[in-house]
Amino acid sequence: MLQIGIEQEFVFFNEAGEYVDADNTDYSVFAGIVDQFPAFEGDDRFLEPKSLERYPKRCYVEGFERHDAHGTLIETLPKALEIRTLPHTSVSDTVAEFRASYAAAMRLAAAEGLQPALVSRHPYKKTLDLFQGLGDEERRVRTEARFNLAKRAMFTHGLHVNVSLDGRSREEMQALVDKVCYYTPALIPWSYSSPFYLGEPFEGLCSRNYYRASTRNMVDLNERMGQFVVEFRGFDACGDSRLLSGVLGLFCGLLLDESLPGRASEQDADRLMLSSVAGYGDPSIRKECEEILWAATSAFGEGPGSFRLLETLLQTDDCYAARLKKRYNETESICSAITGHYDF
Repeated sequence: MLQIGIEQEFVFFNEAGEYVDADNTDYSVFAGIVDQFPAFEGDDRFLEPKSLERYPKRCYVEGFERHDAHGTLIETLPKALEIRTLPHTSVSDTVAEFRASYAAAMRLAAAEGLQPALVSRHPYKKTLDLFQGLGDEERRVRTEARFNLAKRAMFTHGLHVNVSLDGRSREEMQALVDKVCYYTPALIPWSYSSPFYLGEPFEGLCSRNYYRASTRNMVDLNERMGQFVVEFRGFDACGDSRLLSGVLGLFCGLLLDESLPGRASEQDADRLMLSSVAGYGDPSIRKECEEILWAATSAFGEGPGSFRLLETLLQTDDCYAARLKKRYNETESICSAITGHYDF
């Protein structure tokens, strides 16, 4: 039996038309939204408190966490609102909970004058002014590698998927991680939504994964509350329920499939970069996309309508990133190109 949980970050423009980041927006703006977001009894059995929370909520402030010399969390530099779900045994239940949380969070964000933007990498910056003030204090509680990883993470945001399977050993779960690692370049193009970089159109479709192909593992095996969990961080942010259902079904189907032979202990950075530029416009990526979709459809019966959406997108070389670039070409405005797309 599958247990499926997801997380997705949401970034915003404010009423002044500024893309919201930690240089221009205080933590209290996001915290005020989270404070009003409902808490649910029993969620602490599945979720951990984030940022400065005392009790875990399904919506929280995502950002760069600062600590004192003793390692105690004292401040969060805000990046986004993050919505997460409890683990569910079906894609449909996971998406239903996510939709309810999205509706509640966005009502609260709208009251603060914030409009969500469908984009998975900061479209204007690759560093923040406030980082110039970060020094040795932060390095005392992190290794240098984790410090740099936390800084880079302030510019990327997407969909994280966590899946456990009952009765699987560590070795069996690790084999699934190796399988996902091999097929990641062909698993992710349906989700692409980061076609901008430093205020200009990116040469391809996914600047997010292009610039972290060599620095960020897309998939890991973790142990949470006594269960082994495949944690996947390769998908860009999804803009609507059908696409979200589709990529979740695709991912779960890949885990359940027993026909695809590919395995890799390390991700192929060159192939990830190729995928990030061309998506399934590249013939070799397209061939693997077709293989994954067929295998997932055969292995995972839930959501045939969503699989048909993925098939249509593949056949027409369509994805949100291409739509966002088209809208930019029409408006010459990144803000206009990436707002008004969410449909949950």
